[in-house]
Amino acid sequence: MSALKIIHTADLHGKLDARRAEALGFLREKSGALLLDSGDAITAGNIYVRRGGEPVLDLMNRAGYDAMAVGNREYYFRKRGLLHKTARAKFAVLSANLLPREDELGHIQRWAVVDVGGERVGLFGLTPTMIRPGGWVEAFSDLRFIPWRQAAREAVAALQQEATWLVALSHLGLKSDVRLARICPELDLILGAHSHLSEAETLREGGIAISHCGCYGRQAAVIDLAREGEIETRIERTLVDLV
Repeated sequence: MSALKIIHTADLHGKLDARRAEALGFLREKSGALLLDSGDAITAGNIYVRRGGEPVLDLMNRAGYDAMAVGNREYYFRKRGLLHKTARAKFAVLSANLLPREDELGHIQRWAVVDVGGERVGLFGLTPTMIRPGGWVEAFSDLRFIPWRQAAREAVAALQQEATWLVALSHLGLKSDVRLARICPELDLILGAHSHLSEAETLREGGIAISHCGCYGRQAAVIDLAREGEIETRIERTLVDLV
C-alpha cells in the first residue's frame, strides 16, 4: 500500500508569524508530511516589489516547506522582479504555465519530484493568467503565460513516469480547480487557493480530492492519502486551527 501525508496552506498574504510557523514545523516533523502552499504567501501585490525581499519566506523556510505555487502576489511582469520576490525561498517555487520569453526562469520551476517516506510525489504549480497571451501588454514583459490547461497536461505527462503521486498546487480558484480535475483525471489531489475558501469537507470531482484551506494563516489542512494497487485512493482531511 502507498500512503502520503500532506499539510496544505494557502493565501498567507504575509501573515504567517513565528508562532504559526513553529506549529507548522512541529506538525510536519511529527507526521513526516510534505508541507505545501498554493500561492499568495507574500505581502507584496503583483504591481510592486518589496525592497529587501519577503520575510514570510524566511518563516516558511524555518517551518520546512517543501514547495509552493506562484500566486498572483508572487507574480511580476519582469523576470528580475519575479525572481527577487521569491529569492528567499529555500524550497521549490512552481509555475507550469508561466514561462520566460528567453533562457531559463532561474529558481522557478514548472514542476518537481519530491521524495518523502519512500514515496515519489510529482508537484506542479498553476498561476492565474496575469497577462493575456498575445495581448499588447505582453510586449512589455519578458515573461509569458501559456494556457493553464495545456500546462497542466504537459506537467502530468512529464511527471507520470517519475512519480507515484501527482499533486497540483493551483492558484486558479475553485471553479478552475473543478475543471482541472476533469482535464487531468490522473491527478491524486488538487491543493487550491485564490478563492479564500475554507471547506469543512473535502470536495471531490471525478474521484479527485480538491482541498481549500482558507487564508491568512488561520488554518492548515492535514491530508492523508492511501492507495492499494488500482483501488481508488482513500482520503482523509482535517482542518487544523493555527490562530
